[in-house]
Amino acid sequence: TFTDSGGESHGAVVEMLRACAAQLLLATLAFLLLYVITGPEGSPGGSHFALLVLYLAALWVGKLTAPFKKLPPLLPMLLVGFLLRNVPELGTMIGKQVDPEWSSALRLSALTLILTRAGLAMDLNALLRLRFVVLQSSFDVESAEVLRLAMLPCLCEATAAALLATWLLDFPPLWAAMLGFVVAAISPAVVVPSLLALQDQGFGVEAGIPTMVVAAAPLDDVLSIAGFGICLGISFAESSWLNYARAPLELLLGLGTGMIGAALLAVLTPSSNEEEGAKDLRLLLLLSAALCTAFGLREVGFSGAAALAVLVLGAGCARGWGPAAKPVSASIADLWTRLAQPLLFSLVGASVVVTDLETETLAGGLLIIFIAGLVRFCAVMLALSGRGMKQQEKFFTAIAWTPKATVQAALGGLALDEAREDNEELLGRRLLAVAVLCILVTAPPGATLIALMGPRLLQKVDKPEVEDTGLDKPEMDVVPAETLPGELENC
Repeated sequence: TFTDSGGESHGAVVEMLRACAAQLLLATLAFLLLYVITGPEGSPGGSHFALLVLYLAALWVGKLTAPFKKLPPLLPMLLVGFLLRNVPELGTMIGKQVDPEWSSALRLSALTLILTRAGLAMDLNALLRLRFVVLQSSFDVESAEVLRLAMLPCLCEATAAALLATWLLDFPPLWAAMLGFVVAAISPAVVVPSLLALQDQGFGVEAGIPTMVVAAAPLDDVLSIAGFGICLGISFAESSWLNYARAPLELLLGLGTGMIGAALLAVLTPSSNEEEGAKDLRLLLLLSAALCTAFGLREVGFSGAAALAVLVLGAGCARGWGPAAKPVSASIADLWTRLAQPLLFSLVGASVVVTDLETETLAGGLLIIFIAGLVRFCAVMLALSGRGMKQQEKFFTAIAWTPKATVQAALGGLALDEAREDNEELLGRRLLAVAVLCILVTAPPGATLIALMGPRLLQKVDKPEVEDTGLDKPEMDVVPAETLPGELENC
């Protein structure tokens, strides 16, 4: 009845007000506790105060925009950080007060979480099978296409962006390569939820498009991050003789460190250990090992090896722990959603200063993103050739393979953090500006186009038997969406 509905709506309003009051009280207590512990640094104008404001503002904005399913929450978080740095009064009190060393450490920690989750999502057995498919025959066409979809568009776009950067932005070759790998990485945080929503409605299920893209997404990011890390390490190497052996040395050091760490954790916390607290112990050991590896190798000048080592550490633990790795991955996903994602995107937004932006950088960056994006589009169409897919299905997959966000935010400021000379700082600021532009230009239109074009271009089945986002081949293991890098649940 009318009275009952009115009472329910009144109760909902009361509950909402209580929740808001609880959140405000929690924030007030957090600021008070911060001031009591850190003193002036925790008061307005202090660096710790600025970090807490950025985090809470990004977290709340993400929650407020969560009902808008087509708007990834990472975009409002990015804009909050940008406003808190560039609005005159707020920028003076908050954005400018962020300690660069704290910002660098927190962004590297967020990247470590991304890499750890990507490693946990990788199935080493499946990757070995993919390798043999490529080397021996094409008997498993779908498996080979996952590998082609992950590698060909990424490498083509990275190459195109690097060549354009040397011409339009006067980047040296290694810096241009870094920019190329930053631009090339897609964002599972945008792509995967959009495709899973279409899959739930039955679109593209018969052609296997959602499952194929979900399986290829982590590999695309892994390739971009590894390429960026190696180029970063070579660019800032101090010894000239070491530059010649830098790439294989980074590769061997990263693989060796990650494998040793994974073997140690698998032995100390075997999958057979089902005691209470075993999951928490695995989580703490994995996070501690990943963070120590990332910061330690960066400290000794091997940033590329650090990224690869963390990735291999996660993949090795996933294999060693088996099913016991899934709860660990879920906990890391929750940590990313509640803590790392708001910090990362607000800090990246706060790193962009409007007065430092050059018209040449903005125009050149937009041109690089547009032309390299067209190259990626064509590479996706080529990667899917020969499967028998319809042209509109290939066209849609190319659209779905364009949004960028998470990796750009994590990698965009790393080169600037390493810069020591004025010229390096200028190049670092330009690279960061292009990374932020890439997020703004590709993520919102990409998510919108996937939602709009999917029902128009993909065939719908009346009663879809929706799978678990794994390739519908018995040889290919499932790649669960909840273990992909990036925040998926609230996008």
